[in-house]
Amino acid sequence: MLTAPMLFAGVRHNPGNQHCYYCGADCDETYSVDEFVKETFTNRDIVKYPHSNYVCCGCVLSLGLGGDAMEMLDGTIKQRENARGMAPRMYSWLLTTQKRVAFTKAHVALAREILTTKIPEPPFTIVISDSGQKHLIFRAPVAMSNNVFPIMFEDETVEIIPKILISRLDLATKIVAATGKPALVERVGLSMYIACEKYHGNTDAPEVWREVQREPLSRLAAWLAKNKEDAQSEYPAIRRG
Repeated sequence: MLTAPMLFAGVRHNPGNQHCYYCGADCDETYSVDEFVKETFTNRDIVKYPHSNYVCCGCVLSLGLGGDAMEMLDGTIKQRENARGMAPRMYSWLLTTQKRVAFTKAHVALAREILTTKIPEPPFTIVISDSGQKHLIFRAPVAMSNNVFPIMFEDETVEIIPKILISRLDLATKIVAATGKPALVERVGLSMYIACEKYHGNTDAPEVWREVQREPLSRLAAWLAKNKEDAQSEYPAIRRG
């Protein structure tokens, strides 16, 4: 069984006859539960092998404090500057058999491409962390296809069909052009309708968004959406009389 932590560990994965407490990967007896499962760990109800006494290298690394350097999605290398700021839980991740790269909200344009037009060859895992406070990699799915594939968005699994995500992002872009990006996660109300009617000359976008806003794919689209300036470049305001 291939797991996201195995991809995270890469060549450092420690195969063996045991199973990882967290993700269920095969592992050896190098890392023990006594040492690497803290008493403060609160997600015991979702681990794959709760009766295991061992932990795989990928989970040790992904649940840790990070290394001294980290490759980012744009190709830059982030260096450790102090004791904080490199913990894997603080970042989103693209994991493949060839690479392990981190990203943040600053890389949202690249993240949109990866999920729509530059989808990796499977197997791969994509984890998007919004809060930076939760350990997500050990519970993330591994995608075995790039036509329809699951990703981890915060603490829920979202199934991606690229053409549907592209359509949902287009809808979000129309709204952002009129209202700004924060409106995507706010309750759809009169102000959105007024803004869209004034900007686009109709209320088509908020009518549709009101119906789909609570769907996991829409929450993901809101995270991935363009900023207001870029949205307005794509959808300029209607010219009146």
